[in-house]
Amino acid sequence: MDHRLLPHRERGPRAPAEPPDPHLEPGRSGSPRSGLRVLLHWVRSRPAVAAHLVTGPPGTGKTHLAHDLTVRLARRGWTVLHVHTGDDARTAAEQTARRLLLVVDDADTFPGLGSLLLGIAGREHGRTRLLLLARQTTVWRDHLEHGTPALDELLCAAAVLELPVGEPLDGPEQLTTRAPLTSDGGAVFTTAMLLGADDANGAGRSSSQDEGVVALALADDPRFATRVTTGLSPRQAVHAARMLARIMSAGPEHATADAVAGAYARVTAQLPDDPDVLGTFACHPQYLTGAFMQARVSLAERALALLDGDPCRRAALHLAMADALKYDGRYARALEAADTALGLLTAVPDAPAPACLEAAVATARALRGTLLWFRGRVEEALDDETAAFRAFRDLAAANPARYRAALAQSAMNVGSALAELGRAREALRMSAEGVELARAVGVDEPEQTRPVLAKGLWNLGKRHAELGSVDEAYRYTIEAVETCRELVRRDPYRYGPDLSSSLSYLGARLSELGRPAEAARATAEALELRRHLAEQHEGYLPFVAQTLSNLGILNAQLGRRRLGLEHEREAVALRRRLVASNPDRHLPDLAASLSNLGVTHSVLGNATEALAAEDEATGILRELASEHPERHLPGLVKSLSNLASRLAENGRTPDAVDPAEEAVAASRRLTEPGGAPYLPVLSTSLTNLAGTYADVGRYDDAVAAAREATDVLDVLARTQPEKYEPELALALTNLAVAQAGAGDAETALAGARRAAQIRSRLADQNPSRFQELAERSRELVHALEEGRAARPDGLPAP
Repeated sequence: MDHRLLPHRERGPRAPAEPPDPHLEPGRSGSPRSGLRVLLHWVRSRPAVAAHLVTGPPGTGKTHLAHDLTVRLARRGWTVLHVHTGDDARTAAEQTARRLLLVVDDADTFPGLGSLLLGIAGREHGRTRLLLLARQTTVWRDHLEHGTPALDELLCAAAVLELPVGEPLDGPEQLTTRAPLTSDGGAVFTTAMLLGADDANGAGRSSSQDEGVVALALADDPRFATRVTTGLSPRQAVHAARMLARIMSAGPEHATADAVAGAYARVTAQLPDDPDVLGTFACHPQYLTGAFMQARVSLAERALALLDGDPCRRAALHLAMADALKYDGRYARALEAADTALGLLTAVPDAPAPACLEAAVATARALRGTLLWFRGRVEEALDDETAAFRAFRDLAAANPARYRAALAQSAMNVGSALAELGRAREALRMSAEGVELARAVGVDEPEQTRPVLAKGLWNLGKRHAELGSVDEAYRYTIEAVETCRELVRRDPYRYGPDLSSSLSYLGARLSELGRPAEAARATAEALELRRHLAEQHEGYLPFVAQTLSNLGILNAQLGRRRLGLEHEREAVALRRRLVASNPDRHLPDLAASLSNLGVTHSVLGNATEALAAEDEATGILRELASEHPERHLPGLVKSLSNLASRLAENGRTPDAVDPAEEAVAASRRLTEPGGAPYLPVLSTSLTNLAGTYADVGRYDDAVAAAREATDVLDVLARTQPEKYEPELALALTNLAVAQAGAGDAETALAGARRAAQIRSRLADQNPSRFQELAERSRELVHALEEGRAARPDGLPAP
């Protein structure tokens, strides 16, 4: 399954460059020193009110940059206020100074930010500048923009300065050297930090080193962690939640992540009943773990219960809740929340609709499209994804700097939906457009867009693979892996899942290139990463099971069949465990793992075990397909064909005819009017049926089935030769064997020669994958030329 990408609007336009100021000390390019020039130019700009975001990981100099700016402006007579609390925000909004600079650190978790923005948005005289510092710009800003047109107008003009990761700077943000703390000292320090003591680190704010001490103290003593994060006052809960969110945004070590997650869940449950506070944390943080997603859902529900009216704010909370539910695997509830958000947004009077409302509707459609896709309603998903893409395209035409990132993500999503519907070339075009857009955005904001680009690259690789362009598929996938490795070096907790996914896709691409040993190494690395992730969070167990199954197949191909069998058995055991807790989500995966286990048993000669595994898989898929045929019928077709093969291996060849015929009948249902994407499924089931008929001596029926399969594949291969010529060669070979059995040796020889020509050409291009098949085809031609058609069972295997 593709990794879905949810659109989020790109940050505002860049502040224009200006010549260096001779009064500024020199600084390296892209550093806070050079960024000071940009901010001073922003301060001098025309608007009465303007906002500017400065983003970057810890240690990149955000605070240093803000310090330099405030010192310079204070010398020039500006009033400078640092906004830390809601009281500070109210005081700032009431300021009447004609030249006012407001600085908000950790803006992504500041609950009073929306009120502060509203309080200053309408000023018409003097100059008010709002400097927002944040480690990243994600859905928290969208949440604000979905509020009112006034907020959108202010944030629309807000430029973003992204500070790159580099060497630590001297100054306020440089990490100080702290002597190692004893266990008791760490507990005292952590208590002070979490509860908001002003002098906890002598500077009134935390450093990355301080946050590391807190994370370790929480992990080292679970009872202390519980004690220090319960019984908090509302103010303490807000402070502690912001601290824990900062720790997560910095990328904690795996050893401390669970402890921080548990602390965060306890703390956010004690947040005050204030919709601004609850709404802020409902959008944060963006970690794909159950504890955080469940906390976000709870916070959104609490905030919604306090809001009456204000459809845009309610819609933003429903969207945040839908996003969290999606990552927690609760797709049905997530879809309900997305539907509610879209209903609220489309009911808002609009004459004309402001950009914030158009973007909110597009975001809601994109999210609903993703959820429909997960539920197997792919055509409906494509409708929503296409509508979102068109909306973001119009928005990006008017404001490219702000909406190109959302447009890129939306293009990738449309590509995934098109691919699922079999529209491979359209899917490739949209996926390529999404990657190119992401590359363009990344020139200005590499840190923010690199994860989006990585996902787009491996999905683009998959699109090329679907068209048979295996070399191109490999090229894009290896770039995705390299991009993810760079991200993991910076934040292993956040980007470890992305690296494991990219490696899993790399394994598939290498297998397609006929390089199973390298494919097994990449898949084994993905498995190791996913096992490590699953030790921390059970939410990664489905990915472990998937990777085990893939690795089992690869080991079987490499002759390591016993090891492959161990992997397949472990995958099935994991799937059973997951089904026990969530059958709706995991039953299809259990069926797939059982089918793979059956294939591996078959290769090892364990015919009885192979049949038992496939029989169980077919039973599961029958039940699923009866309830949701549009989603599970293709899987049932494959399982029925496998079941026919397993029956034949057990000496029950006549019994194999029924499931093989049922597979063809189900395939025909899929290819009814509008079902052209399933023609490849029909051709495969017909080829298998032809083989089964031949095995029981029904050669005329075998010829009819094989000829129909060949006709279908002839059409498919004309448009996508790289993908379908290998299957066409197999169908031609089976047709030749059936014709030989029916006594039509001359026609059989012509078809066999054509198959041999195709396979010979493919072997020249990819010897490791097709050489053995080409030799089999040559043997078949030679056998037919020698007149051995009277004994088709003695012909070489197709």
